[in-house]
Amino acid sequence: MRNIVDLLLTCQHRWHTLEISVNDLSVVQGLLDAMANLDNAPLLREFKLDFNTRNLKNDNYPAWKASYTGLTLHPKGEHSKYARLTGLVLFDCPSTESILWWIKRAPNLKTLNISTRIQQPEHLQYPSPHVWKLSNLSTLDLYGHELSDIEPLLAQLDLPKLTNLIVSTSMDDVVLHNWTYIEDLLSRSKPQALKELILDSIPISEDGIFNCLEKSPKLTYLCLDPMTNRTLNALTARKGRQAYCPVLEILEIPGEMTSTTFRILRDMVQSRLHDKRFEPLGEINVHHDTTNAQIRILTELDSDLAVVRNQEE
Repeated sequence: MRNIVDLLLTCQHRWHTLEISVNDLSVVQGLLDAMANLDNAPLLREFKLDFNTRNLKNDNYPAWKASYTGLTLHPKGEHSKYARLTGLVLFDCPSTESILWWIKRAPNLKTLNISTRIQQPEHLQYPSPHVWKLSNLSTLDLYGHELSDIEPLLAQLDLPKLTNLIVSTSMDDVVLHNWTYIEDLLSRSKPQALKELILDSIPISEDGIFNCLEKSPKLTYLCLDPMTNRTLNALTARKGRQAYCPVLEILEIPGEMTSTTFRILRDMVQSRLHDKRFEPLGEINVHHDTTNAQIRILTELDSDLAVVRNQEE
């Protein structure tokens, strides 16, 4: 492995995208040090780091963490040496601290893709006393095994130029409750052009969803799992009522298409065709058990509407 690292260092002036899978951070310390010296890597724009914690023994974790957080930078004036990075992918992050280490040093990120599984309990003070503003970030894709994996980071970000927000967990049987982290992020950031919102296995309440949609009038892509009938009904055009998602182009409904859900969906599609406040939907992605007859009814309402049946998992 060290021979490979040495070989990579000989061509660091050509780096544009760097991807590393880490079992032992000390092996790639030289690569990370070289990243901090942008004179040697002037083209570097995107960095992907897979912490590969599945192969790290728990008893080795504290030493590994200390090595990581103690990584030496060589700052030039007040400017971060990672300021040229515009894309960052961190896979299997073991702590919020390790994520924030990068965020603090890469202020000009445009895309941030993170999956995290917290190795040790973290004590969260909410609202967080510290907020990190990423003024250029447009895309945040955040995955956690549990809610507790993603809550500390959501509580500490300010993303005023956010256009794409994807947040998911691997939780089963999600029960909706007053979980406000997404609402709070949008209230704090006040993004003016959020276009894509995907929430998968997130227990945000229906009223919380409505608050998010109200803050996102330019939304063109919406996917919620679970998507409740009340939420779907709120997208229906009615006079004298809040016009949620007036320019929505693509709607994804991952859940089962019950007869009640289909009726609400049908009415929603039809209502938007006859209300000048709304643009007609262009595409609906539906559950794999949606019948051909149901799909035909929807497309007969609007010949320009594409109805795509999701593949069975």
